[in-house]
Amino acid sequence: MSVLILDAAQQVFETYGARRANLEDVARAAGISKSTLYRAYKTKDELLNAVLARELLDFFTQLDEVASGLPPREAIVECFTRGLALTLEIPLLAKLFEAEPEIIASSDADRSHNALLLHSTEQATRTLRRAGATMPDDELVVVTELMLRLAYTYMISPIGHLDMSDEDVAREFARTYLAPLVY
Repeated sequence: MSVLILDAAQQVFETYGARRANLEDVARAAGISKSTLYRAYKTKDELLNAVLARELLDFFTQLDEVASGLPPREAIVECFTRGLALTLEIPLLAKLFEAEPEIIASSDADRSHNALLLHSTEQATRTLRRAGATMPDDELVVVTELMLRLAYTYMISPIGHLDMSDEDVAREFARTYLAPLVY
């Protein structure tokens, strides 16, 4: 049942955006009653966070594949570059970053945003550790969080001196400024 609900919610969020979507739309798309949906997810933010968590799992699975077999510095370059591209390729993330970036920044207030950042940081840190990063855990977590916050900033505000939608630009940026931070 949960997969059915999450699939329907993802479709509704991608179609209407998180702000305009409502739980009635999701229940209708899933072919279930509103009460069944409300038993599973009390609020739209709770449902959105569940859908985002599922999307982030796919996101980081792809980044793990990108980093596989690369040394840590190359892994951070390729993961940063691919991560930026994935936010444009994954429909829900693209919709949110383009039209409703504040939803990602404030979904269910700061608590959920911090939980998503913490989860993303943990996933990315594990990816870099598997790539062979030998720096102490506390330092690797800080570097990983910095990378994610930089990527997030470029995704919600893409206009600036650097066109991060250009993979060559993103790769050179990561090679110059992020790779030296990892060992």
